[in-house]
Amino acid sequence: MEPKIIKGWHNKPSWNNLGEFTKPNGKFEDGEGGQPVFVPRMLPPIFAYDHKLVMLLAEAERKVGELKGRGSELENPHILIRAHLKKEAVLSSKIEGTLASLEDLNRQEAIGDIDKKDAADKRLREVVNYVNALEESLDQVRDSGQRVSLDMLRKAHGKLMNGVRGGDKSPGEFRDQQNWIIKTRGTAHEIIYAPPPPEKVPALLGNLEEFFQGDSKSMPVLIQCAVMHYQFEAIHPFRDGNGRIGRLLLPLILCEKGTLPEPWLYLSAYFDEHRDQYYGGLLAVSQKSKWSEWIKFFLGAFIEQADETIRSIQELLALMKEYKGALLNKNASGNAVILMERLFSNPYVTIPKASQLLGVTYPSAKNAVMALVDAGILEQTNIRYRSKVFVAGEIEKAIRVD
Repeated sequence: MEPKIIKGWHNKPSWNNLGEFTKPNGKFEDGEGGQPVFVPRMLPPIFAYDHKLVMLLAEAERKVGELKGRGSELENPHILIRAHLKKEAVLSSKIEGTLASLEDLNRQEAIGDIDKKDAADKRLREVVNYVNALEESLDQVRDSGQRVSLDMLRKAHGKLMNGVRGGDKSPGEFRDQQNWIIKTRGTAHEIIYAPPPPEKVPALLGNLEEFFQGDSKSMPVLIQCAVMHYQFEAIHPFRDGNGRIGRLLLPLILCEKGTLPEPWLYLSAYFDEHRDQYYGGLLAVSQKSKWSEWIKFFLGAFIEQADETIRSIQELLALMKEYKGALLNKNASGNAVILMERLFSNPYVTIPKASQLLGVTYPSAKNAVMALVDAGILEQTNIRYRSKVFVAGEIEKAIRVD
């Protein structure tokens, strides 16, 4: 589990792991109550491009290039993009301890009405907020041509934290107080990291923004991503929600710099699967300046997730081709074909939702839904709701989060 971040916590113990900062990537200063806090070095960092790192970089760039090519072949990439974006929202939130499933997210999107009194739905709202924050930021980068900036991240943070756990911790504003990252074991509390004091945050963030807005001639984009992700987490600029915003930053940078024209690639699945390495790698940079090891870990994430996304695209496209053939054989309407394609963004649908998606009357939407039921693509669920709820089971299985 991620260490707890306790704000305004008094009677803080001394760090028990200060002796592990043998070659720190920064310096210690006295913080609140005389406790030492860590101020990371300004960017860019110094590290060696050894043979393994160079080979991993070449492989990562090749895999990401292959993903870019596969994505450019799609007639309507947005249909599949949203499915991957929602998976990222679920997994990035899971790393922070928010347990909400992709199935629940898709059901909520199809049905609506989050019950504010239900704890599970409150957790789901956190994931919905993540989807909205990421989509809005990506629209600004792709459609409006805006540069990724600190202001964009502040607005994304405000949307992320709106009305959810941590929503009372200055959403959309950089912190004005000290954070302490605490590991809790029973009643014992241990400081494992204290980010820089609030008065140091503006200069560090200014340096970070200058770094990620710079060109990629001096440092490859994939390595820039690894560096800036560490630096963002080391600064810990918000009172809460830093992990999610730090991961949200990655697809924004890849899109802005043209590494990928669309937000295909996300790393939270890899970070969740290798959680100890993820947190251990971040801490090792602070403690021992292990930049090379951290960058290699990050490049491995790019390689594995690019491969996984390519596989997922191929699987979904094969399923879509099969469905189109089945509908053609049954002389299904154009509305049925369009609705079938929309199911790859969300396999759950009601007839009113289909009417909204297609921009047609209720009877026309019902005909399209029934055509998909007749073709074996949709089946009615046992979900209790004022309208019948249908699901495309094979699509749901293909886009599931394990």
